[in-house]
Amino acid sequence: MKKSVIKVLCLTFVVIMVFSLVSCDKSESIKKAFEDEGYTVSSVSADDSVVMGVIKTMLTDEQIERLDSYEIISCVNGLNIAIIVKCPSSGDIKDFLTVEDEDGKKDTSAYDDAKDDGTINGNCIIFTLSSKAKEIFEKA
Repeated sequence: MKKSVIKVLCLTFVVIMVFSLVSCDKSESIKKAFEDEGYTVSSVSADDSVVMGVIKTMLTDEQIERLDSYEIISCVNGLNIAIIVKCPSSGDIKDFLTVEDEDGKKDTSAYDDAKDDGTINGNCIIFTLSSKAKEIFEKA
């Protein structure tokens, strides 16, 4: 009886872990939401000049260097442009947006502001000037 209970608990734990890990990646639902609104969605590299033009104004040099380890998604519909950075997990977004100040202390204000502004959704963060794109991102 004791072995059966342990097996059931282990199986339940594994199922919960699988569902929690799968539910963390919001990128597919975000891509679909933009495609449904008529946006052209594609993965781009950090070397793309349009991407870098948008991102350079919003990130530090250290953050820009780390972009190579993340997927970058471009969503374009006319003049509405959104750049989405997909991190491996939502915890990685906090690490990505946290910078060190002059005193060597961790500054999480960029992460806190992004969370308050609704520019973080699951494991993705959006960079855009379009309120329409931001609305699609938040609802995805």
